[in-house]
Amino acid sequence: MSDTSVLDVTTTTDPCLSMNLGGHKKAITDISFSPDNEQFASSSEDHSIMVWNNSQNSRSYQFVGHSDVVTSVDFSSNGNFLASSSKDHTVRIWVPTIRGGSTEFKAHTSAVNSVCFNADNSKLITGSNDKSVKLWDACKKQFIASFLGHNNWVRCARMSPHGDMIVSCSDDRTVRIWSVDSGQQIHVFRSASSSPNYLSLHQNNNSIAVAMNSGSVRVYDIRNKKLQQHYTLHDDTTCVSWHPCANYLLSSGRDGKLKIVDVMEGRPLYTLSGHSDAIFSCKFSADGEYFASGGADKRIMVWKTNFLMNEN
Repeated sequence: MSDTSVLDVTTTTDPCLSMNLGGHKKAITDISFSPDNEQFASSSEDHSIMVWNNSQNSRSYQFVGHSDVVTSVDFSSNGNFLASSSKDHTVRIWVPTIRGGSTEFKAHTSAVNSVCFNADNSKLITGSNDKSVKLWDACKKQFIASFLGHNNWVRCARMSPHGDMIVSCSDDRTVRIWSVDSGQQIHVFRSASSSPNYLSLHQNNNSIAVAMNSGSVRVYDIRNKKLQQHYTLHDDTTCVSWHPCANYLLSSGRDGKLKIVDVMEGRPLYTLSGHSDAIFSCKFSADGEYFASGGADKRIMVWKTNFLMNEN
């Protein structure tokens, strides 16, 4: 049997709302699905994290420990741990069970806007208002390296699946690619008139999707270091997420809308409404069967996709 997952994607009916959940007391800032898709986590301006079961009889656990807004949350690829970042300058690693134990380490000298595990969960990548991207040993909770070059707040940072590159975006209107080994910049994508809010690096290691505050989504090719596609979708695009097959992009905006784009055909497919205010996060599940969204209305909406993925 081939170890290549899904190669053929077909569509059936329109995406539909599966669950509409409440629990946070303030705006939701980020969402992350567990790799088995049975749980998802949400972070919030109410200083807490909630972990939900992805089912109609969803239960949730609330984790409290950060002393300020929780800005980002990320499940490890084995589902055993959950990382979070906060405006309190710290990162925490949680065990996503009912007890919700965590360990904390000081990560930056200012608000931490982004945290994620690398592919084998041995490292964490963080981005901060102190204008730096940092790499950490996730097991030892020790600092490894800083990546310096941004001259404004770093909004998001991710490591490539192969572990050789880090990609970051900043209010300095750049998306930067870094060599993990040398710590040096490989390339800089610059924008003349808008800033990136968020980026999503696809697992094939070749494409970066970037949510811009101008309302656009840009797709860059890492190998050729060129802009591949450009879509105008929102007034202010806050988040973007790749479908695992790489054929579709999901985006959210301050206009309270979700958009789905067919990247292969280069056209928007769907506009989805439901939230009553700005949406700050949207994520596909690991298998692409669901996606979730959350934002200023304090609601988490879980949607069933219409993308059927057929294995070879």
